[in-house]
Amino acid sequence: MDVPRLQDLLDLAEPGGDRFLGRTQPLPAQRLFGGLLLAQSIAAAGRTVPEGRPVHSMHGLFVRAAVPTDLVEYSVERIRDGGATSARRVIARQGGAEVFSATVSFQRAREGLRHQAHCPPATSPEDLLPLHERFAASDVPVPEWWRRPRAIELRHVDDPPYPPPVQATDASRHLVWMRAPEKLPDDPLLHACALAYASDMTLLEPVFLLHGVDRHASDVRLASLDHAMWFHDDLRADEWLLYDQDCPVAGGGRVLGRGAVFDRAGRQVATVAQEGLLSLSR
Repeated sequence: MDVPRLQDLLDLAEPGGDRFLGRTQPLPAQRLFGGLLLAQSIAAAGRTVPEGRPVHSMHGLFVRAAVPTDLVEYSVERIRDGGATSARRVIARQGGAEVFSATVSFQRAREGLRHQAHCPPATSPEDLLPLHERFAASDVPVPEWWRRPRAIELRHVDDPPYPPPVQATDASRHLVWMRAPEKLPDDPLLHACALAYASDMTLLEPVFLLHGVDRHASDVRLASLDHAMWFHDDLRADEWLLYDQDCPVAGGGRVLGRGAVFDRAGRQVATVAQEGLLSLSR
């Protein structure tokens, strides 16, 4: 399986009328990766916004499972263009059925108050193995997908919740370095889209670590419900970003994941939240 290039996945076709077509990627699964819907929705919305207004927030709802074999059509509604802000509503469809919807906001940067959370200490990414290399030469029973390079390179500071048996741990902080392995153009929208794609890869891992559950066990059923992101500063997704994640609450068959994204200088460039459905058939 070839490594998908983020630039190719985010290069949307434009049939016209604020409609866009996004290609999908082959996956050894029946569902399309949700991070691709997040990223392409921001890309589609950004194509309709005046220059000088970077994306600052995205709130998305996963309506139904999308398949990885069909193109996704994105329809953009121009809700508002104010003096400094723009708002867009995006509907993603496959075969005429809605699979995802999002509200995406853009704002011209302004001066104001500044503060942020502290960036946690973490092992340097240069001292860690990429996730696919950790499993490539091992017989640990993980899906073959995890033994291959991916569009986003992941380097876990601590152990991921894959190789059984998984021991319950204090996962109040789960740290993962991530970046796009190829150099990306100097396009702020493209880097924001790449981060949106990456933000959906590991955000719910802390719940598995907290409860000692193998994420890929046959009795585990996990599905994303919604996803929100706030972009606080400029960023480069082709340079190392530290994803600080936790799971503050689980109940009613749902789990909530939170994440803060820091660059190598310790700046908090984004905040992420996602709720998912989680069931254990045993």
